[in-house]
Amino acid sequence: MPAAHCRQKSDMSSSSTTGLLVRFRHDQRGVTALLWAGTFTGFLMAAAVAVDYGLAVAESQREQLALDAATLAGSAQISSPEHETMVVATVEAFYTANRTAVGGSTLKSTSYDADKGEIEATAGTALKTKLLKIKDYGQKTIDISTRSKVVRGTGTVEIAMVLDNSGSMGGSSGSVNGTYIEDLKVAAKNLSSAMFTGAEGTDRVKVGLVPFAASVNIGPGNRGAAWIDNNGQSPIHSQNFSENRSRFSLFDDMNVAWKGCVETRPGGYDTSDQPPVPGVPESLFVPMFAPDEPDDSNASAAGQPNYPNNYISDFGGNCPAGEQICTRFNKRRNSCTAYAPAPISVAEAQSRTCKYQAATPSDDTGPNSGCTTAPVLPLNSTKQDVLDAISAMGASGNTNIGEGVMWGLRVLSPGEPFAEGREPGQGDNRKFMIVMTDGENFLSSTSNHNRSVYAAHGYAAKGRLGTTYTQAGYGEALNAKLTAACAAAKQQGITIFTVAFRLESNPTTQTLLRGCATTRDQFFTAGDGDALLQSFQNIGRQISQLRIAE
Repeated sequence: MPAAHCRQKSDMSSSSTTGLLVRFRHDQRGVTALLWAGTFTGFLMAAAVAVDYGLAVAESQREQLALDAATLAGSAQISSPEHETMVVATVEAFYTANRTAVGGSTLKSTSYDADKGEIEATAGTALKTKLLKIKDYGQKTIDISTRSKVVRGTGTVEIAMVLDNSGSMGGSSGSVNGTYIEDLKVAAKNLSSAMFTGAEGTDRVKVGLVPFAASVNIGPGNRGAAWIDNNGQSPIHSQNFSENRSRFSLFDDMNVAWKGCVETRPGGYDTSDQPPVPGVPESLFVPMFAPDEPDDSNASAAGQPNYPNNYISDFGGNCPAGEQICTRFNKRRNSCTAYAPAPISVAEAQSRTCKYQAATPSDDTGPNSGCTTAPVLPLNSTKQDVLDAISAMGASGNTNIGEGVMWGLRVLSPGEPFAEGREPGQGDNRKFMIVMTDGENFLSSTSNHNRSVYAAHGYAAKGRLGTTYTQAGYGEALNAKLTAACAAAKQQGITIFTVAFRLESNPTTQTLLRGCATTRDQFFTAGDGDALLQSFQNIGRQISQLRIAE
């Protein structure tokens, strides 16, 4: 050890010390060896400290989460007639169930004051070290102690989880859950369960869910609502059609149910929480209806590539019979043996409304194309309803993060279309939004006259995403919409947490999400399912601080 060497040097005589220094001065190999020994010893010490204390910090955080959950659960029993036995028993049961097996931490004490509605608990362990326990360092354990104090008050919490359900979330994650969407479900369910701890049976905690992909599904049960454009009043309602008919009437013509997705509102309404007003048509929400795109024969005649959402004949329904042309001629008989309608322009073919009458669309495409997510769950105070909505999520479609954020805002706000949120200044109420995505804003471009697939902004050719008709241009426009949506939510006092999932190679989206979060500490990155779970736990911890005093 270095200390032993020092003592030996101090005991040497002057002459012997001088001779030793001379030998060192001429022996370069000896100098190098001595320096390396000291450097290596210091390096080992630093590594040992970094490893063991890093493990201790991580263990302390996990134990703190377990203790917080236990005290929150115990606080729900303070008002129980059996509180003298139930409070401590509940804390012990929750802590035992949630503490980690690695640390082996034990509950040290639990105390509460029923009159004040306070509960306090402490826990601790002596965590065994990995490297510091070796002979030269001799530290076999690191003491960890945690303390949690909960004060039950009148504060209320509203949370909107805005979660990416696009197609990339269906990929294999390599985790025990199987896919990224299943990893997300576990993280979201754990967070929801933690938030409802100690609050079930009350309205002190409300949680809403906004699954998003290329669009948001606000629920087919809202057909007929006053804030839906039921009668074709909005300026975008007939944007893709030759006549101003209600899109619901077109669904009815085919006997197909509207799945529940809506387009973004035109103008500045798309990133505004301005309430829909029947007398202001552009403020109403227009149901998504993906038009039947041109038949291959009409597309070919116009020199256009085939269209992806061609699901019925352009000449079907009650469309008038047009000019017939010969498509098969028998030279031997000198006569035409097959006829077909003469091609019409792709614009006319797509905009026709007559073709929908009694038509039967295919299963893979149709008027609900682009509506791929489960419906929004408005703010709800029943935990099981929230867990069931999370279970219903699936992965399909493109990505429009900003539209998810806007519906998260509408879920939290007190006015229509969803009115479950509390009014500003109503009691001690806090509103939170959790935005999680695994990809960049993306709208598939096409080389036909629509310039894109149909999605929440309609077709890109209509100019609602600008006039740069490229994949990159659509992404930039959607990014600007996201930034505006985040600003609108924060302006209403909503605290936003963001999670960038598997976006290590996408600095642009990371920057957008970092800017969307209310503070830098409320932006998280997660490279895999375990990290996603940890991110949601940390978010839950921050939200719970509203109810955890210390």
